Amino acid sequence: MARIVVIGPGSIGGYFAVEAARNGHELVLCTRSAFDEVRVTQLDGSVRTLPVAARADVADAVEGDWVWLATKAHQTDAAGEWLRRSCGPMTRAVVVMQNGVEHEARVRPYVGTTPVMPAIVLCGAEAVAPGRIVHHGFANLEVPSGPLARELAALFTGTDAAVVETDDFTTAMWRKLVSNVTASPMTALTLQRLGVMHRPGIQRLAIGLAQECLRVGAAAGAVLDPADAEAMVLGMTRTNPQMGSSMLYDRLAKRAMEHEALTGAVVRVGAELGVATPLNSAILALLSAVSDAHT
Repeated sequence: MARIVVIGPGSIGGYFAVEAARNGHELVLCTRSAFDEVRVTQLDGSVRTLPVAARADVADAVEGDWVWLATKAHQTDAAGEWLRRSCGPMTRAVVVMQNGVEHEARVRPYVGTTPVMPAIVLCGAEAVAPGRIVHHGFANLEVPSGPLARELAALFTGTDAAVVETDDFTTAMWRKLVSNVTASPMTALTLQRLGVMHRPGIQRLAIGLAQECLRVGAAAGAVLDPADAEAMVLGMTRTNPQMGSSMLYDRLAKRAMEHEALTGAVVRVGAELGVATPLNSAILALLSAVSDAHT
């Protein structure tokens, strides 16, 4: 069995920790606020529980066979010492379960030569209190193809979580970013859940944001077509309207949001590659003002 260190066992880290524990793996949870168990409630009312005391003191860090970083992207620096102490000669990889397109650049300064595996998270999980998670749907991690991907997948054999390999991770992460720069800002700025994506005006704005993201991604080497923006945005209307976004949950809790890693990435990379992003730039200004009001 593997020892898995989860840095940031909130909605995503906590959910996947509970699933891995079903296979008997040792879970070490590292967090800012200690709690004694992780409890995941499914939509059907069933509950899965992981009875493990979370560690809030970095002096209690231990080396892991796997290290999962599941903090928000903007919290990576604060998790740096946990990363340093949790990685060692036996660590297979640091799995970066974060949004955005700059996974390795964020964590490399803290993990030395430990392999870094970026992961695209498709999991509708909501942390309602420390150690308390509601799972609304989906439970996939999409990672670059290879032996490490297959090792990671083996941790979840027989569980509800799945690891999906992709040969073109660049395209996959920019496609995921489309939802992060459309549904996430729309829910956070309107303080509404995904049902807001049914509004025609919101759809038109989201399509424009998606087109910019797709143009930037294509310039960065992803195989994307801005003409797909409308279908991608309308596809979001087929998602559970009661689901939210991590950005919405952060705003509701009056926490700083991770807009710089999402909308900010489109604006930054667009500027570097000469792709105009006026709509994303405007949304970034709004998100920055809202987030700053909570810090």
